[in-house]
Amino acid sequence: MLSFIFKSKPNYVNFGLLVYRLALGISMFYHGYLKYLSGAEGLYKVGAMLAPLGVPGGYEILGTMAAYAEMIGGVLIAIGLFTRSGSLLLIGILAVATILNLSDSFFSWDYPSQMGFGALMLFFAGAGRYSLDKALFK
Repeated sequence: MLSFIFKSKPNYVNFGLLVYRLALGISMFYHGYLKYLSGAEGLYKVGAMLAPLGVPGGYEILGTMAAYAEMIGGVLIAIGLFTRSGSLLLIGILAVATILNLSDSFFSWDYPSQMGFGALMLFFAGAGRYSLDKALFK
């Protein structure tokens, strides 16, 4: 039992990457999908969150881009296809979300920062053995 806990096993690492990819990918896809379902008004509100950063307009387009980046990045990560590209999409979105919430309470910026660090970890670690990346790009 102690051997299982303290020794690194490559198969367990790859299974851990699979579980994490599925959790992060599905969560991010769902967040993007909810933004998309909110319609033009909701997408405008998402884009308008960039106003404090000096973005002057085009809020509906920016909100739509954010929703699609979350959905596409989430799917790519979940299935393990072009995982690093999907991670970059999510890292960008989550970094902006973290920056926008830094002046609020800890719980406002903690979630996007943790998800962003998870996407960053996948960028460096890759998708692992149980992925389409591994099957297609040996």
